[in-house]
Amino acid sequence: MAQIHPTAVVDPSAKLADNVVIGPHCVVEHDVEIGAGTRLMANSFVGCYTTMGENNLVYPFASIGSDPEDYGFDGSVSYTKIGSNNRFREGVTVNRATHEGAETVIGDGCFLMANAHVAHNCKVGNNVIMVVGATLGGYVEVGDKALLSGLIAVHQFCRVGRMAVLSGVSAISVDLPPFMIGDGRNGGVRGFNIVGLRRNGFSHETIHAIKKVYDIFFRQGLNTTNAIERTLAEVPQLPEVVEFLDFVRSSKRGILTGDRHGRRA
Repeated sequence: MAQIHPTAVVDPSAKLADNVVIGPHCVVEHDVEIGAGTRLMANSFVGCYTTMGENNLVYPFASIGSDPEDYGFDGSVSYTKIGSNNRFREGVTVNRATHEGAETVIGDGCFLMANAHVAHNCKVGNNVIMVVGATLGGYVEVGDKALLSGLIAVHQFCRVGRMAVLSGVSAISVDLPPFMIGDGRNGGVRGFNIVGLRRNGFSHETIHAIKKVYDIFFRQGLNTTNAIERTLAEVPQLPEVVEFLDFVRSSKRGILTGDRHGRRA
């Protein structure tokens, strides 16, 4: 049975699983579902049409599923879908989608630190870390295990690939490919995420292949077409290499520049 503080306001239509804790002065709007073990600390907010999985922790003054910050939003039924085992620290804001039936999605095991912002229609994968003040514009997509450092901003419609790292106080308006380290202030892609790859048990062969991809794309001054051709010719087509190439080929906004001989897709 859920524990609801007497000062909390919970709409009668909300579905709360066992062991859900709703703290003082929280607000839970209509058509909300919250999974077992999730806890809302004092003064947190869960907006209408939000679904949350199990064992999420929502800290004071976080807002999950509030209306999108979109002048064109007409009040249509749209959704926020949150997985399990996420942490939303103080002041985090996650907006529901704009347009009828659309979704803002956050996966499992994510850690959103204080004042991070996820705008409407974003798709955030699993085990993503957003450090203090990290901001995602509308429709941004973030791959699993990406690290978005403090005070970064990602322009709407951009993508951040799996296990990519965006350095602090950066802003990007193009895509950051998987496994790369991006710096939106000083020169674009600055390296590849070797520490993350090692920590996650990637083989020496895979790490070497990703390093070679980094060298070809971001150190040789090649355009995208030539970089793809060289990668196909010179680098073993391991799953991670294929993932990188697929990401680049599917980019609509181009990818971040190289760090020395920068090139934009």
